[in-house]
Amino acid sequence: MAANEKQRKFYEFLQRKETTNTLFTVDEVLVETGWKDSTFKSYFAKGQLSEFVSVNGVDQFEASNSLDISFKQFEKKLSQSKHVQSLGHNCKSKLAKALLRKSQDNMLLALELYNRPSLENKIDGFVVLFCIAWEQLLKAKLIERDGEKSIYKKLNKKGIKETISLRDCLDLAFQNENSIKDNITKITDLRDQAVHLLMPEVQGIASRLFQSGVFNYSSIFEEFCEIPFINTENTGMISLVGDFKTPLLSMLKSIYGEAAEEILSLANNLTKSVEETNDLSFAIPLDVTLQFARKDAEGTQIVLTQAEDGMTGLKEALVIEKSVDAERSHRFKQGEAITEINQKLHERYDEEFLNERLPFKKHNRAQLNQNCFQSLIHKLKWKRANNKYHHHLAKANTHIYSDKAVDEIIKKITEDKDYLTSAKASYLNR
Repeated sequence: MAANEKQRKFYEFLQRKETTNTLFTVDEVLVETGWKDSTFKSYFAKGQLSEFVSVNGVDQFEASNSLDISFKQFEKKLSQSKHVQSLGHNCKSKLAKALLRKSQDNMLLALELYNRPSLENKIDGFVVLFCIAWEQLLKAKLIERDGEKSIYKKLNKKGIKETISLRDCLDLAFQNENSIKDNITKITDLRDQAVHLLMPEVQGIASRLFQSGVFNYSSIFEEFCEIPFINTENTGMISLVGDFKTPLLSMLKSIYGEAAEEILSLANNLTKSVEETNDLSFAIPLDVTLQFARKDAEGTQIVLTQAEDGMTGLKEALVIEKSVDAERSHRFKQGEAITEINQKLHERYDEEFLNERLPFKKHNRAQLNQNCFQSLIHKLKWKRANNKYHHHLAKANTHIYSDKAVDEIIKKITEDKDYLTSAKASYLNR
């Protein structure tokens, strides 16, 4: 039975289980599809089934999201590389997965709101969405660690079921005091106690806490979800104010009247907190400007430099983080690429089909070997330059290959049964 037929049987099996709201076991899947036990476990471990299969009890699973998707869409998701994982793939709880999606959406909405040039006063909206996003992320973490009951309060006298607050989440999630918790707590204080004072004049100092808060969120989100919060090719997450000067009381009074003193006090207290803490996880220090450098050949750079140093400072800036695009998109060394291709071929196609296309056998199974792989690379001419399929790491003198390379090789082999034979002949006579 070809892999496409096996996947279709699995798709139809999930639809039946979801329609009847019936739990199932791995053995039922194996009988229905003809898969080996290792195939299902591989799909599940890579997170490729996270949208459709959830753990429900001991050795039992529950089907979801299979009724509103076509087989082509289902097949595409199932065929994704292990490096392309969906949000919540490592969560057992459906509620945790849902909270992660809402959390990500709310933080993205907070950033979009803050970076919208047409809005003069956007701080209060950002603060509310920022706190909601953190609360949802922390609740998802608590559910996975302690179970769904951990995020609920005891029933009140009216019998209403309520969830715990963001402050309660912080106490449960962070056992010890640290600057990340302090940052969230400070911004939560702004939401609860001073949102009416968050006027444009305090944006300069407040934005430094916000920027650190977003960086903290991005770090914890990726650590927990195993995927980035936001695409690394995007520009800066918040437009920081490069300079902050405490507004004059007389100027504030002319705009806000008696509330001016409260606004000035808030600005001064925030400035004092940033100076005393002097920790990037709490707030960007007052003598530092954060910028996203222009993209170079090796990837996007994030640099720190003194604000008053201008262009000279930028040229001498310290690189504190560098993401290398090639190592993100080209994850396979040659041996790893061959293993991935062989695994996908045997998941999707039966032995008779593969025997016609792969001349090499190992343990009586048709396989792609090193010579086959090199023959294909030679025929496809990928090594002539760095491209979406191949990248040469000059310092390590290593060739690495992308998910697209794996998929393209599988496509060439399966669509033309003589393609590999032709490639090997060409490689032999090179």
